[in-house]
Amino acid sequence: MFTVNEAAKLVSGAVIGDGNARVKGMAPCDFAEEGDITFAFDGEGLERAGKSRASCVLTTSGVENYPKTVLQVGDMKLALTVLYNAMLEMKLFAKGIIHPTAIISENAVLGKDVSIGPNAVIDDSAKIGDNSVVGANCVIGKNVTIGRKSYLHPNVTVYENTVIGNKVIIHSGTVLGADGFGYIPKDGKIYKVPQMGNVIIEDDVEIGANSCVDKGTFATTVVGRGTKIDNQVQIAHNVKLGKNVMVAGQSGIAGSSTVGDNTMMGGNVGIADHVNVGSNVKIGAKTGVHGHVRDNKVIFGYPYREAADARKLYGLLSLLIKNGRKFRAFLRKLPDE
Repeated sequence: MFTVNEAAKLVSGAVIGDGNARVKGMAPCDFAEEGDITFAFDGEGLERAGKSRASCVLTTSGVENYPKTVLQVGDMKLALTVLYNAMLEMKLFAKGIIHPTAIISENAVLGKDVSIGPNAVIDDSAKIGDNSVVGANCVIGKNVTIGRKSYLHPNVTVYENTVIGNKVIIHSGTVLGADGFGYIPKDGKIYKVPQMGNVIIEDDVEIGANSCVDKGTFATTVVGRGTKIDNQVQIAHNVKLGKNVMVAGQSGIAGSSTVGDNTMMGGNVGIADHVNVGSNVKIGAKTGVHGHVRDNKVIFGYPYREAADARKLYGLLSLLIKNGRKFRAFLRKLPDE
Protein backbone atom coordinates (compact mmCIF):
# COMPACT_ATOMS: atom_id res chain seq x y z
CA MET A 1 0.00 0.00 0.00
CA PHE A 2 1.24 3.51 -0.79
CA THR A 3 -0.15 7.04 -0.94
CA VAL A 4 -1.42 8.85 -4.02
CA ASN A 5 1.52 11.25 -3.64
CA GLU A 6 3.92 8.30 -3.83
CA ALA A 7 2.05 6.97 -6.87
CA ALA A 8 2.36 10.40 -8.50
CA LYS A 9 6.16 10.25 -8.14
CA LEU A 10 6.22 6.88 -9.91
CA VAL A 11 4.34 8.23 -12.95
CA SER A 12 5.35 11.92 -12.91
CA GLY A 13 1.73 12.87 -12.29
CA ALA A 14 -0.09 15.74 -10.57
CA VAL A 15 -2.40 15.17 -7.61
CA ILE A 16 -5.71 17.00 -7.33
CA GLY A 17 -7.26 16.34 -3.94
CA ASP A 18 -6.01 14.24 -1.02
CA GLY A 19 -2.48 13.14 -1.85
CA ASN A 20 -2.25 11.22 1.44
CA ALA A 21 -5.06 8.84 0.46
CA ARG A 22 -3.73 5.29 0.52
CA VAL A 23 -4.14 2.92 -2.43
CA LYS A 24 -3.37 -0.79 -2.76
CA GLY A 25 -5.07 -1.99 -5.93
CA MET A 26 -6.35 -1.07 -9.38
CA ALA A 27 -9.70 -1.87 -11.01
CA PRO A 28 -12.23 -0.59 -13.57
CA CYS A 29 -14.75 1.72 -11.96
CA ASP A 30 -17.56 -0.88 -12.04
CA PHE A 31 -15.49 -3.21 -9.84
CA ALA A 32 -13.36 -0.76 -7.85
CA GLU A 33 -13.40 -0.86 -4.06
CA GLU A 34 -12.14 1.55 -1.44
CA GLY A 35 -8.35 1.65 -1.69
CA ASP A 36 -8.34 1.08 -5.47
CA ILE A 37 -7.18 3.37 -8.24
CA THR A 38 -9.61 3.43 -11.15
CA PHE A 39 -9.15 5.17 -14.50
CA ALA A 40 -11.08 7.40 -16.88
CA PHE A 41 -10.22 8.06 -20.52
CA ASP A 42 -12.89 10.68 -21.26
CA GLY A 43 -15.63 12.82 -19.75
CA GLU A 44 -18.12 9.97 -19.59
CA GLY A 45 -15.51 7.82 -17.87
CA LEU A 46 -14.83 10.57 -15.34
CA GLU A 47 -18.51 10.77 -14.52
CA ARG A 48 -18.75 7.02 -13.92
CA ALA A 49 -15.50 6.94 -11.94
CA GLY A 50 -16.72 9.77 -9.73
CA LYS A 51 -19.65 7.58 -8.64
CA SER A 52 -17.46 4.52 -7.99
CA ARG A 53 -16.04 3.36 -4.63
CA ALA A 54 -12.45 3.95 -5.77
CA SER A 55 -10.18 6.16 -3.68
CA CYS A 56 -8.42 7.75 -6.65
CA VAL A 57 -9.08 8.32 -10.36
CA LEU A 58 -6.26 8.20 -12.93
CA THR A 59 -6.87 10.40 -15.96
CA THR A 60 -5.27 12.74 -18.47
CA SER A 61 -8.06 15.29 -18.06
CA GLY A 62 -8.08 18.30 -15.78
CA VAL A 63 -11.01 18.47 -13.32
CA GLU A 64 -12.70 21.01 -11.07
CA ASN A 65 -14.96 20.32 -8.07
CA TYR A 66 -14.51 16.60 -8.56
CA PRO A 67 -15.76 14.27 -5.79
CA LYS A 68 -12.60 12.10 -5.70
CA THR A 69 -8.85 12.47 -5.56
CA VAL A 70 -7.43 12.65 -9.08
CA LEU A 71 -4.00 11.60 -10.35
CA GLN A 72 -3.49 13.47 -13.63
CA VAL A 73 -0.86 12.05 -16.02
CA GLY A 74 0.35 12.70 -19.54
CA ASP A 75 0.42 9.08 -20.74
CA MET A 76 -2.37 6.86 -19.44
CA LYS A 77 -1.08 3.59 -20.86
CA LEU A 78 2.38 4.07 -19.38
CA ALA A 79 1.00 5.22 -16.02
CA LEU A 80 -1.36 2.24 -15.79
CA THR A 81 1.49 -0.13 -16.59
CA VAL A 82 3.90 1.38 -14.04
CA LEU A 83 1.33 1.46 -11.24
CA TYR A 84 0.08 -2.05 -12.03
CA ASN A 85 3.60 -3.45 -11.79
CA ALA A 86 4.28 -1.63 -8.53
CA MET A 87 1.10 -3.06 -7.00
CA LEU A 88 1.75 -6.51 -8.43
CA GLU A 89 5.15 -6.63 -6.74
CA MET A 90 3.55 -5.73 -3.40
CA LYS A 91 1.03 -8.58 -3.74
CA LEU A 92 3.53 -11.20 -4.90
CA PHE A 93 5.96 -10.78 -2.06
CA ALA A 94 3.81 -10.20 0.99
CA LYS A 95 4.91 -12.91 3.46
CA GLY A 96 7.42 -15.69 3.88
CA ILE A 97 5.36 -18.86 4.49
CA ILE A 98 6.64 -22.43 4.09
CA HIS A 99 3.90 -25.02 3.73
CA PRO A 100 4.31 -28.06 6.01
CA THR A 101 4.09 -30.48 3.05
CA ALA A 102 7.08 -28.91 1.27
CA ILE A 103 10.20 -31.10 1.13
CA ILE A 104 13.34 -29.04 1.68
CA SER A 105 16.84 -30.48 1.77
CA GLU A 106 18.90 -29.81 4.89
CA ASN A 107 21.61 -28.48 2.58
CA ALA A 108 19.32 -25.96 0.85
CA VAL A 109 19.81 -22.29 1.71
CA LEU A 110 16.73 -20.06 1.96
CA GLY A 111 16.90 -16.29 2.27
CA LYS A 112 14.61 -14.07 4.33
CA ASP A 113 10.83 -14.24 3.82
CA VAL A 114 10.97 -17.01 1.21
CA SER A 115 7.60 -18.67 0.51
CA ILE A 116 7.38 -22.37 -0.43
CA GLY A 117 4.04 -23.83 -1.54
CA PRO A 118 2.43 -27.23 -0.88
CA ASN A 119 4.33 -30.32 -2.07
CA ALA A 120 7.21 -28.31 -3.51
CA VAL A 121 10.62 -30.02 -3.49
CA ILE A 122 13.87 -28.15 -2.87
CA ASP A 123 16.87 -30.41 -3.53
CA ASP A 124 20.41 -30.46 -2.15
CA SER A 125 22.50 -27.27 -2.23
CA ALA A 126 19.73 -25.19 -3.83
CA LYS A 127 19.82 -21.49 -2.91
CA ILE A 128 16.76 -19.24 -2.92
CA GLY A 129 17.10 -15.49 -2.38
CA ASP A 130 15.14 -13.14 -0.14
CA ASN A 131 11.40 -12.69 -0.76
CA SER A 132 11.23 -15.26 -3.54
CA VAL A 133 8.20 -17.52 -3.99
CA VAL A 134 8.19 -21.17 -5.07
CA GLY A 135 4.64 -22.29 -5.84
CA ALA A 136 2.87 -25.57 -5.17
CA ASN A 137 4.37 -28.73 -6.71
CA CYS A 138 7.46 -26.98 -8.04
CA VAL A 139 10.67 -29.04 -8.19
CA ILE A 140 13.94 -27.19 -7.64
CA GLY A 141 16.91 -29.43 -8.51
CA LYS A 142 20.37 -29.76 -7.03
CA ASN A 143 22.65 -26.71 -7.04
CA VAL A 144 19.92 -24.45 -8.45
CA THR A 145 20.28 -20.78 -7.60
CA ILE A 146 17.27 -18.45 -7.50
CA GLY A 147 17.77 -14.74 -6.82
CA ARG A 148 15.74 -12.19 -4.88
CA LYS A 149 12.04 -11.48 -5.45
CA SER A 150 11.62 -14.15 -8.08
CA TYR A 151 8.26 -15.88 -8.44
CA LEU A 152 7.78 -19.44 -9.64
CA HIS A 153 4.12 -20.29 -10.19
CA PRO A 154 2.87 -23.82 -9.42
CA ASN A 155 4.25 -26.85 -11.28
CA VAL A 156 7.51 -25.34 -12.51
CA THR A 157 10.44 -27.74 -12.87
CA VAL A 158 13.99 -26.44 -12.57
CA TYR A 159 16.74 -28.95 -13.36
CA GLU A 160 20.07 -29.10 -11.56
CA ASN A 161 22.65 -26.29 -11.87
CA THR A 162 20.17 -23.80 -13.35
CA VAL A 163 20.73 -20.17 -12.34
CA ILE A 164 17.72 -17.82 -12.06
CA GLY A 165 18.30 -14.13 -11.39
CA ASN A 166 16.41 -11.48 -9.44
CA LYS A 167 12.78 -10.51 -10.10
CA VAL A 168 12.21 -13.37 -12.52
CA ILE A 169 8.68 -14.69 -13.11
CA ILE A 170 8.22 -18.28 -14.33
CA HIS A 171 4.68 -19.42 -15.12
CA SER A 172 3.12 -22.84 -14.56
CA GLY A 173 4.29 -25.88 -16.47
CA THR A 174 7.58 -24.39 -17.61
CA VAL A 175 10.71 -26.56 -17.56
CA LEU A 176 14.17 -25.06 -17.24
CA GLY A 177 17.30 -27.09 -17.85
CA ALA A 178 16.02 -30.28 -19.50
CA ASP A 179 18.33 -32.08 -21.94
CA GLY A 180 18.68 -30.58 -25.38
CA PHE A 181 17.67 -32.56 -28.48
CA GLY A 182 21.07 -33.97 -29.39
CA TYR A 183 21.47 -37.36 -31.09
CA ILE A 184 23.82 -39.06 -33.56
CA PRO A 185 22.39 -41.83 -35.77
CA LYS A 186 25.04 -44.45 -36.58
CA ASP A 187 24.88 -48.04 -37.84
CA GLY A 188 21.17 -48.47 -37.14
CA LYS A 189 21.33 -46.98 -33.66
CA ILE A 190 20.70 -43.47 -32.33
CA TYR A 191 23.26 -42.31 -29.76
CA LYS A 192 22.42 -39.62 -27.23
CA VAL A 193 24.86 -36.68 -27.21
CA PRO A 194 25.86 -35.70 -23.65
CA GLN A 195 23.97 -32.69 -22.33
CA MET A 196 26.25 -31.41 -19.61
CA GLY A 197 25.76 -27.63 -19.58
CA ASN A 198 23.23 -25.51 -17.74
CA VAL A 199 20.75 -22.62 -18.10
CA ILE A 200 21.12 -19.03 -16.92
CA ILE A 201 18.02 -16.85 -16.66
CA GLU A 202 19.11 -13.27 -16.03
CA ASP A 203 17.29 -10.58 -14.00
CA ASP A 204 13.77 -9.30 -14.82
CA VAL A 205 12.94 -12.13 -17.23
CA GLU A 206 9.38 -13.46 -17.52
CA ILE A 207 8.65 -16.86 -19.08
CA GLY A 208 5.09 -17.92 -19.91
CA ALA A 209 3.30 -21.19 -19.21
CA ASN A 210 4.45 -24.53 -20.66
CA SER A 211 7.64 -23.18 -22.18
CA CYS A 212 10.99 -24.98 -22.20
CA VAL A 213 14.57 -23.73 -22.00
CA ASP A 214 17.03 -26.59 -22.56
CA LYS A 215 20.48 -26.70 -21.00
CA GLY A 216 23.60 -26.40 -23.12
CA THR A 217 25.39 -29.41 -24.49
CA PHE A 218 28.67 -28.49 -22.81
CA ALA A 219 28.20 -24.75 -22.27
CA THR A 220 25.29 -22.55 -21.15
CA THR A 221 21.92 -21.58 -22.58
CA VAL A 222 21.31 -17.91 -21.70
CA VAL A 223 18.14 -15.82 -21.53
CA GLY A 224 19.25 -12.20 -21.24
CA ARG A 225 18.10 -9.56 -18.77
CA GLY A 226 14.61 -8.17 -19.28
CA THR A 227 13.61 -10.71 -21.92
CA LYS A 228 9.93 -11.74 -22.09
CA ILE A 229 8.92 -15.16 -23.41
CA ASP A 230 5.30 -16.13 -24.12
CA ASN A 231 3.54 -19.48 -23.56
CA GLN A 232 4.61 -22.68 -25.34
CA VAL A 233 7.98 -21.46 -26.56
CA GLN A 234 10.97 -23.76 -27.13
CA ILE A 235 14.49 -22.45 -26.48
CA ALA A 236 16.97 -25.15 -27.48
CA HIS A 237 20.43 -26.00 -26.15
CA ASN A 238 23.24 -23.43 -26.37
CA VAL A 239 20.89 -20.64 -27.50
CA LYS A 240 21.84 -17.12 -26.43
CA LEU A 241 19.03 -14.55 -26.16
CA GLY A 242 20.11 -10.95 -25.64
CA LYS A 243 18.59 -8.29 -23.41
CA ASN A 244 14.94 -7.21 -23.71
CA VAL A 245 14.07 -9.78 -26.38
CA MET A 246 10.35 -10.49 -26.86
CA VAL A 247 9.24 -13.94 -28.10
CA ALA A 248 5.54 -14.60 -28.81
CA GLY A 249 3.79 -17.94 -28.34
CA GLN A 250 4.58 -21.20 -30.12
CA SER A 251 7.90 -19.93 -31.42
CA GLY A 252 10.99 -22.11 -31.47
CA ILE A 253 14.69 -21.29 -31.53
CA ALA A 254 16.91 -24.20 -32.53
CA GLY A 255 20.25 -25.10 -31.02
CA SER A 256 23.27 -22.77 -30.91
CA SER A 257 21.43 -19.80 -32.40
CA THR A 258 21.78 -16.28 -31.05
CA VAL A 259 19.29 -13.42 -30.90
CA GLY A 260 20.49 -9.87 -30.27
CA ASP A 261 19.19 -7.23 -27.87
CA ASN A 262 15.71 -5.71 -28.29
CA THR A 263 14.64 -8.11 -31.03
CA MET A 264 10.92 -8.93 -31.29
CA MET A 265 9.51 -12.22 -32.60
CA GLY A 266 5.86 -12.75 -33.53
CA GLY A 267 3.93 -15.95 -32.87
CA ASN A 268 4.93 -19.29 -34.42
CA VAL A 269 8.33 -18.05 -35.61
CA GLY A 270 10.95 -20.71 -36.27
CA ILE A 271 14.69 -19.98 -36.14
CA ALA A 272 16.95 -22.71 -37.54
CA ASP A 273 20.04 -23.96 -35.73
CA HIS A 274 23.34 -22.01 -35.76
CA VAL A 275 21.62 -18.82 -36.99
CA ASN A 276 22.64 -15.39 -35.75
CA VAL A 277 19.83 -12.84 -35.54
CA GLY A 278 20.99 -9.29 -34.87
CA SER A 279 19.77 -6.62 -32.46
CA ASN A 280 16.62 -4.52 -32.95
CA VAL A 281 15.21 -7.00 -35.48
CA LYS A 282 11.45 -7.42 -35.94
CA ILE A 283 10.27 -10.85 -37.12
CA GLY A 284 6.68 -11.26 -38.33
CA ALA A 285 4.46 -14.14 -37.21
CA LYS A 286 5.05 -17.57 -38.81
CA THR A 287 8.37 -16.48 -40.29
CA GLY A 288 10.97 -19.16 -40.99
CA VAL A 289 14.47 -17.82 -40.30
CA HIS A 290 16.96 -20.08 -42.04
CA GLY A 291 19.95 -17.71 -42.34
CA HIS A 292 21.72 -14.90 -40.51
CA VAL A 293 19.86 -11.59 -40.05
CA ARG A 294 21.65 -8.25 -39.67
CA ASP A 295 20.76 -5.61 -37.08
CA ASN A 296 17.65 -3.43 -37.48
CA LYS A 297 15.99 -5.58 -40.15
CA VAL A 298 12.23 -6.18 -40.43
CA ILE A 299 11.61 -9.64 -41.89
CA PHE A 300 8.61 -11.79 -42.74
CA GLY A 301 7.60 -14.95 -44.61
CA TYR A 302 8.83 -18.45 -45.28
CA PRO A 303 11.57 -18.51 -46.30
CA TYR A 304 12.12 -15.08 -44.78
CA ARG A 305 12.57 -11.89 -46.77
CA GLU A 306 12.69 -8.26 -45.83
CA ALA A 307 9.11 -7.32 -44.98
CA ALA A 308 8.68 -4.89 -47.88
CA ASP A 309 9.79 -7.55 -50.39
CA ALA A 310 7.57 -10.18 -48.76
CA ARG A 311 4.51 -7.94 -49.08
CA LYS A 312 5.27 -7.33 -52.77
CA LEU A 313 5.67 -11.06 -53.35
CA TYR A 314 2.37 -11.94 -51.70
CA GLY A 315 0.68 -9.14 -53.60
CA LEU A 316 1.98 -10.54 -56.89
CA LEU A 317 0.91 -14.06 -55.96
CA SER A 318 -2.60 -12.82 -55.17
CA LEU A 319 -2.73 -11.03 -58.49
CA LEU A 320 -1.50 -14.14 -60.29
CA ILE A 321 -4.13 -16.35 -58.65
CA LYS A 322 -6.88 -13.87 -59.42
CA ASN A 323 -5.86 -13.64 -63.08
CA GLY A 324 -4.68 -17.21 -63.58
CA ARG A 325 -6.64 -17.80 -66.81
CA LYS A 326 -5.42 -14.60 -68.40
CA PHE A 327 -1.84 -15.42 -67.47
CA ARG A 328 -2.04 -18.93 -68.96
CA ALA A 329 -3.60 -17.51 -72.15
CA PHE A 330 -0.78 -14.98 -72.36
CA LEU A 331 1.83 -17.73 -71.98
CA ARG A 332 0.23 -19.78 -74.77
CA LYS A 333 0.62 -16.82 -77.13
CA LEU A 334 4.36 -16.59 -76.53
CA PRO A 335 6.52 -18.02 -79.33
CA ASP A 336 8.26 -21.31 -78.68
CA GLU A 337 11.97 -21.05 -78.03
